Amino acid sequence: MITILYICGFSIFVYFIALSMTSLLLVILGALQIHKYNKEITIAEFDHIAQSELSTPVSVIVPAFNEAAIIIGTVENLLKLNYPCHEVIVVDDGSTDETICVLHQRFKLQPLERHGATQIETRPIHAVYESPDYPNLVVISKENGQRADAINAAVNLSRYSLLCVIDADCVIETDGLQHMARPFLLNPSLAVSSGVVRPSNGLVVKNGTIVARGLPKSWLGLNQEVEYARSFQWARNGLNSLHSMLCISGALLLIKKEALEEVGGPWPKAITDDIEFTIRLHGYLFDRRNKRNLKIAFIPDAVCYTEVPEKISQYLPQRNRWQRGTLQAVFRNWRMIFNPRYGTTGLFGMPYFLLFEALAPLVEVAAYTLAVTFLVLGLTTFKEILILMFLAYSVNVFLTLMTIYITEKSNQRSTSWKDYWKEVIAIFTDALGWHQIRVFVSLLATFEYFILRRRDLGAPMERKPTPSASI
Repeated sequence: MITILYICGFSIFVYFIALSMTSLLLVILGALQIHKYNKEITIAEFDHIAQSELSTPVSVIVPAFNEAAIIIGTVENLLKLNYPCHEVIVVDDGSTDETICVLHQRFKLQPLERHGATQIETRPIHAVYESPDYPNLVVISKENGQRADAINAAVNLSRYSLLCVIDADCVIETDGLQHMARPFLLNPSLAVSSGVVRPSNGLVVKNGTIVARGLPKSWLGLNQEVEYARSFQWARNGLNSLHSMLCISGALLLIKKEALEEVGGPWPKAITDDIEFTIRLHGYLFDRRNKRNLKIAFIPDAVCYTEVPEKISQYLPQRNRWQRGTLQAVFRNWRMIFNPRYGTTGLFGMPYFLLFEALAPLVEVAAYTLAVTFLVLGLTTFKEILILMFLAYSVNVFLTLMTIYITEKSNQRSTSWKDYWKEVIAIFTDALGWHQIRVFVSLLATFEYFILRRRDLGAPMERKPTPSASI
């Protein structure tokens, strides 16, 4: 029995070392990618994209369900994007609130006869509308079929070969679409570009334009600011350099219409359709039958702002859904794990996602349980346990501090010293407090997924309008 406990303890220690070294590698790779990107870009280049008729037209897709409180601000923001040719397609996915009504009132919608090629099966469409004041705005009203189904409906009716998907609670910088489209102009083999997502809770928006950027006021929101920076600057940026970014955020991505249709579009039954679609997309890109060598780009200065929960009653269900969605996506595509057919995605990306994302909560709770067991049996001392916990805590804080520094140097924003120190404090509270809460919520979600077979999406988060500047 004692031998088994020691073997388990040693295995968890090896797991911790492997996780720490991998995370450090991803931070370094992410920093190198950002440095390379910043050396390549020029302001004149983006001015050319904004003015050139050769820039590829883009269909911007906004799936919306019960978003009456915020949908107008989002649409106004997208209509003002500084891009030579783009259409905005809003899909009301059977909302039970006033979403379609507020769209009618604000944009004076009129029926539109528009039919697209039905490449992807979706729930029935009730009506399609256009706006006489905004000729590049299209609104679709359809039967509820979840977010993925709404995206697929818009894909079928879209005009252009590039599709930008953005969540209904998001706003992006005026030049955001230029930054997303740039790599497609430089690299014909590109299939997808993805940007950075940050909390919008500290934004001030005037007539669809971001006029002030700040941090969330609540500690829960501030901790998510730190968490998002860590996720995008070390995890996704570093992983993408290894062709292993298995979660392209559904809040902001730009994809070739051809690639999306060939993959089959987002899966309507997915708990988190962006994760599942990304993994399936990687399988498509690396499949040996695909000879076009298509690639994915991560754009560190294409920033999308999304509303994050500032109430614990909203935060916990969201993290529960994310964990169940991660498990579903990984095990639905389990054939890719350690499969050389899928290149570094199969040999590194999928094992990383399985071991250090999907199953990480189980390992961490097992470590806590093992530590208590060792103490009770007298196999270790409380001091030794504290030293190990301090080591893990220090590694977490150090890596997050590095990502915050990288964020400050990535041309994403200019943060005041006051806000910078708020983030530093949040790093310490996140590592010792909110992190443990996320772990136990994820453990519960894992139990619900495997034992209770829970597959629902949960209730949508209650929205509040983004603060507007006084005119």
